Amino acid sequence: MAWLLGLLATLPPAQADDNKTPDSATVLTYCVDPDWMPYEAIDDGVHVGISADYIALIAEKTGLTFKLIPTRSWLETLQLLRNGDCMLSPMLNQSTEREQYLQFSDVYFRSPNVLVSLRQQPFLQSMANIGTRSLAVPKGYRLIEYIKRHYPETRIHEVENEPAGLKAVAEGDADLFIGSLYSINGQIQQESLYQLKVAGWLELEDKLRIGVSLPYQALLPQLNEALGTITEAEHIAIYQKWTRIKVMDITNYQLMWQLGAVAIAIILLLTAWNYRSRYFYRRLQEKNQQLEHTRAELESAIQELEFLSTHDPLTRLYNRNFFDKTISVTQQRAAQHTQDFSLVLIDIDFFKQINDNHGHITGDAILRELAEILRAQIREQDQVARWGGEEFVIFCQHTKADVAKALCDRIASAIKQYNFSNNISLSCSFGIAEQQPDEHLLLCFERADKALYHAKQAGRNQVCLA
Repeated sequence: MAWLLGLLATLPPAQADDNKTPDSATVLTYCVDPDWMPYEAIDDGVHVGISADYIALIAEKTGLTFKLIPTRSWLETLQLLRNGDCMLSPMLNQSTEREQYLQFSDVYFRSPNVLVSLRQQPFLQSMANIGTRSLAVPKGYRLIEYIKRHYPETRIHEVENEPAGLKAVAEGDADLFIGSLYSINGQIQQESLYQLKVAGWLELEDKLRIGVSLPYQALLPQLNEALGTITEAEHIAIYQKWTRIKVMDITNYQLMWQLGAVAIAIILLLTAWNYRSRYFYRRLQEKNQQLEHTRAELESAIQELEFLSTHDPLTRLYNRNFFDKTISVTQQRAAQHTQDFSLVLIDIDFFKQINDNHGHITGDAILRELAEILRAQIREQDQVARWGGEEFVIFCQHTKADVAKALCDRIASAIKQYNFSNNISLSCSFGIAEQQPDEHLLLCFERADKALYHAKQAGRNQVCLA
């Protein structure tokens, strides 16, 4: 109670007059996202999910009393926080816009954000490869603020919540959905949306905190102190409770009930069998855990195989197999629509000498570093692949040869300025070919290859047009 009186003393009189301070019973009002499992939700007026367990822990460690103010949507929750009608929200991300009316605690839970698409769609790696695809994002999420700042050309399709976003992708109303991995995984399992898959990872992760309305920011030191006393075992217990995936099918559940019925009958007849029935029950739990672990490993392996089928394992760029498929699909589209395409072939000058003089480990490092330069310099509509060895190819859509040459000049300048491993001075030769009318892309590729040959014959470190 002494702590509460101290807090009341720090608040301006105008705020106290607006009934935004804690009452005499030290009740702290809070709001949550009503539909964001497993993180938090409202079920029949009761706060459930990960944040509910953390609120219970904080209440236990501090003696504070928390009272939920139910809301019907996340936008309504944000509005109550903005007005000061809710003193805090237990689990949300910090953002520039939210800092105007909230102060934030230390981070206490992290989660990756992912892109979701239909299974037949390609793996996109990241936001940089979305192109003209439409992206469903829940209203009020800080992801909208992030996307508008870093990817302003992205077509955003706002939805009410994460289930609505996944449904929009499943029904074809949006190409992609972006959200938290754990909640997406739970929604796909719950709604049986198995036509969806994880199509890429977002470099921005959820760093979840407690957001406190500005008039009550004096709460933060005590909340941070309570968060700091939560043990690793307590964190893990909450995580496992709400992120566990059930993998038993209906037949297994029937078998479990049959075993349970037999065990009960045996216990009624012979008490001595009690220990043995418990033994079999524990074994069943162990098998279930093994199945869950195997399921997770299989899903991870499938995702890695999907990635490796189209990507070079060393540079993480697209591989030759993906590039061949891209040429085939693009050629079919080009037969129907007149479009400008250019191909760029890149070859590292004297790469054999680097391997001979510095070893293949350094050579591999050089290839990875060059791949990062290419990834940073290409435009959104370009696709870069490792063709083989020290050769790379860039497929420039809607691009004429002069624009492709400007791209090569930027890449050459970036290579010159980069400090490669072992202080190796690196240069590359470039061959460019613009697709001619009614020309097959494979023939265009051959002309780009000849242009690359002329660039090397002219002394290397050159950009030559076909």
